[in-house]
Amino acid sequence: MPNFCAAPNCTRKSTQSDLAFFRFPRDPARCQKWVENCRKADLEDKTPDQLNKHYRLCAKHFETSMICRTSPYRTVLRDNAIPTIFDLTSHLNNPHSRHRKRIKELSEDEIRTLKQKKIDEISDKSELPTDNSETVENT
Repeated sequence: MPNFCAAPNCTRKSTQSDLAFFRFPRDPARCQKWVENCRKADLEDKTPDQLNKHYRLCAKHFETSMICRTSPYRTVLRDNAIPTIFDLTSHLNNPHSRHRKRIKELSEDEIRTLKQKKIDEISDKSELPTDNSETVENT
């Protein structure tokens, strides 16, 4: 299963290149710094263990001095590495990206509710009288 970068506006995944991906640290203080720097609200309510298990950041978000390449087979971060390189403005140039992101963040219940509202709107419109004579009152 490929790893996806959890950084905002980053679409990199591990199957696209040989780019290294790093787990969020389990250390609560350091993990909090990673979350703060990412500036993604959906990461804020996760525990360090959840973040470590399910979320990754690609190497593009770390200064080169934070990455150790002592082996050609393995890339690791320094113990104090904090991600500092983020593109927090590219979504401003694409008016549709905000909408797509919002849809991805909806829960299944919210999606069901929105679908039901749309169905209700359509059925309400189809029940409207087509002939004005039905709605005219005698006075």
